[in-house]
Amino acid sequence: MNWSILSVSIPVHDPEKSKSFYQLLFPYNEKQESYYQSMFKKEESIFFGNKGLGLRLFKPKPDLELKNMIQSRRSYISILVDNIFNIKKNLEQRQIKFIFDDPSDSSPFYSLHVQEPSLNLIHFVQDSNGFNKEFSSWSMGLDWGIHHMNLESLDVRKSIDFFTNLIGMDEGKWLAPSNKGDFSIDPSELAILPLSNNNRGLHVIKPDDGFGYRNNFAHNPSIGGHPAFTVKDLSSVKAKLDKEHILYSDAKVYAMPGFHQIYLYDTNANMLEVNQAV
Repeated sequence: MNWSILSVSIPVHDPEKSKSFYQLLFPYNEKQESYYQSMFKKEESIFFGNKGLGLRLFKPKPDLELKNMIQSRRSYISILVDNIFNIKKNLEQRQIKFIFDDPSDSSPFYSLHVQEPSLNLIHFVQDSNGFNKEFSSWSMGLDWGIHHMNLESLDVRKSIDFFTNLIGMDEGKWLAPSNKGDFSIDPSELAILPLSNNNRGLHVIKPDDGFGYRNNFAHNPSIGGHPAFTVKDLSSVKAKLDKEHILYSDAKVYAMPGFHQIYLYDTNANMLEVNQAV
């Protein structure tokens, strides 16, 4: 199956306040073209990136007001696929519940929301105009992109079975640097569904309560899941965070060869990773 990362949606309490925070990390594109934004017309959203690719900040609704709609209290990913109907058929055969939407006059997309075995919300999208593998949040024509989404899973192999056997993705092998940090790369504790040979794609990790402590981090990236964004100038991002006295863990190159990583929380306590190819 062909797929790419379309966007990451991050729940926030105050969208405008959160917009100011994220502008420390990424420039806000005032003149971005509109395209995939129409998928989220039911929700209050702010988009960073272009054409709806990249980052979406959204304000969750009270759960008791929801009707035939699922929402996440965690950051979640939207994935562009080339055959959403195979996914729909496989889920129906396993009797796994999902929400499916056909294209409309205002939105030319098929959309499917489902929870994988560890209850992470996953959003699959198919464009009725066809699949373009070059159209992704990694290459938006901007100075940043989404490198991966990290999913917390209490049963990594069951989650991987979902993505490989029901969705049609291929599992890869984790590539670790020679100076790897203190964490397991056993496939039962950390697995990858890659989009490239530099660990880009989906990461699935078993929560490890000692991860941050063993690696001398103020943050634990194995808990709760997080999106990871690649920028061209990580030192500039760090300087802005230092100026605002925002705590971050500078992991340097420790988990992925050739990538300097930092971790931090946004103003809503959402875990984030920002990295740079070095």
